[in-house]
Amino acid sequence: MHEPSTGASLAGPLCNVTIPVFNRPAATESAVRALAQTSREVPFQITVVDNGSEPELVKTLLRLRGEGIIDNLFLLPRNMGVACAANVGWELVPAPLYMKLDNDTAMVRRHWLRDLLALWSHGQPLSNLGGAFNREMLRKTPGCQQTPHGELGLCVGNLPGQAVLVPQTVAEKLGFWNEEYGLYGGEDGDYGLRMQAAGLPQYYYLGPEYFENIREDDDARQTYAARGIDKRRLHRELVIRDNLCMGKLFMNKILYNSGLRSLAPMRRYAVDDVDSQGRVRLVERREYKEFQRDLAHVAAGLNNRFRDHIMSYHMDADTADAMQQVLARHAQAAKNTQGL
Repeated sequence: MHEPSTGASLAGPLCNVTIPVFNRPAATESAVRALAQTSREVPFQITVVDNGSEPELVKTLLRLRGEGIIDNLFLLPRNMGVACAANVGWELVPAPLYMKLDNDTAMVRRHWLRDLLALWSHGQPLSNLGGAFNREMLRKTPGCQQTPHGELGLCVGNLPGQAVLVPQTVAEKLGFWNEEYGLYGGEDGDYGLRMQAAGLPQYYYLGPEYFENIREDDDARQTYAARGIDKRRLHRELVIRDNLCMGKLFMNKILYNSGLRSLAPMRRYAVDDVDSQGRVRLVERREYKEFQRDLAHVAAGLNNRFRDHIMSYHMDADTADAMQQVLARHAQAAKNTQGL
């Protein structure tokens, strides 16, 4: 067993808990207040980054900051995406340990940070930690550890971003969340790909023992629809787009695993200024725009070959035989199967 993955002792790490916010006023206030009511024997700060929410929620956030419930509040000019908001909080409040917490997630375990650090100390020091949805997910991959501080599961994909912990030692190698994915994209999956490519472990704790989901009401879904945000489609097209081109996440997986791309992606936005009220002015980096322009030119040719590959796919003999049996059983087999 080693010291916690922050590189600090249990008595003294400072954790920056960043909560990206876009509307959902009731859930947001509940999540912030729940976190504020937990123990700070292991000190942490509550950082909220608002992504252009409706004015009433912004007023609520300002009030919570005035009451001392929110330690750091940053207001973005519009919805810049989850990754951008999470990165702003990560950058502007440096700490040995960082957590991204969803604004519909309420911490219910009073000593959550103390207990997570104790559990995490049974894993490798250079690693990430995230909440499994249930015990089946926690134990799915061989290597789950039964420790005096609970079960520590092993993740071989990507950790859910709902309440994920990243130590500064990992960020020094892999950087921040990738801002290429738009409003509600694949930043969690992308970080998991980079962890895998770097050979760094990702661990699970049992999420329901630490937090609960705050039910999203109809008004929140209507807000997303009114702003043209189809979260299901955005997530689906991370892998394969409707035109059979690669999604960004799929393409980045190829680039990371082939060793072609840096595991610390270039950030899209730079913080230009923060005023006394916490209003943040962001600028899009010139080098990012140039990179994306040049990448798109090469990616177009790659996608053409990828689409051709899909459209020219032929089943292997075993699969074709199994398919033919099913079709024959239901009187749907063609007499001429030469094309298989």
